[in-house]
Amino acid sequence: MAALKKSGSFVVYHWDGKLTDPRDPAFADALKNRRFRTIENAASEEVSAGWVTAGDPTGDSFDAEDLDGGAGTWLRLRIDKKKMPMKWLQIHRDAAEKSRGKKLSARERRELKDDLMEQLLPRVLPTITLVDALLYHDKKTVQLFATSKTARETFSKLFFDTFGEPLERANPLQSGLRAQIAPELRAQLDRLEPIRWPRAEKAGELARAAKRPAPAVKAADDGEGEGDS
Repeated sequence: MAALKKSGSFVVYHWDGKLTDPRDPAFADALKNRRFRTIENAASEEVSAGWVTAGDPTGDSFDAEDLDGGAGTWLRLRIDKKKMPMKWLQIHRDAAEKSRGKKLSARERRELKDDLMEQLLPRVLPTITLVDALLYHDKKTVQLFATSKTARETFSKLFFDTFGEPLERANPLQSGLRAQIAPELRAQLDRLEPIRWPRAEKAGELARAAKRPAPAVKAADDGEGEGDS
């Protein structure tokens, strides 16, 4: 049985609209509508992304127990990418040029590549990436256990396509305002002003100045070595 990742980096997102309660069968139905679709037998370079569960990585089922993440609802995104290994293309190109005794023209290289893609890609298995997230319905928060740009963008797009709600990446102030804190503390957060950091070039100048060695200080003349009065 797969286990939810409990360490490493993560990104927090919020949404503002109304989302179907994960306990409602309509929630699982929404996931099914955007389930993962295999590209194992595809004859072209493709990327497929969709929902699966830890209990069923094919995306065929979304049982309630597989969505139970304890404190939140366990979402799992599967991203498959099929790409022709470039070394295969190079090997076949070298063999074709050796048999002909000359370099292939640009048109011949394109034709060779198209032929190889059609013949070999159905035999090439895609790379598989699994990305986990915990959804906290009451807090309108999602904790994504991945930080790469591809994972973040793919998850955000799929979430919007599935639930119709755009995700907004959290920041410390927004997280504080959404937390269940006392009214007086929330009022203090409302009054906070953003810090105006120096421009990048100014900050660079300050950093370089800090690394420069301090100028030597000349010792004060204590009068020694002077002639008697």
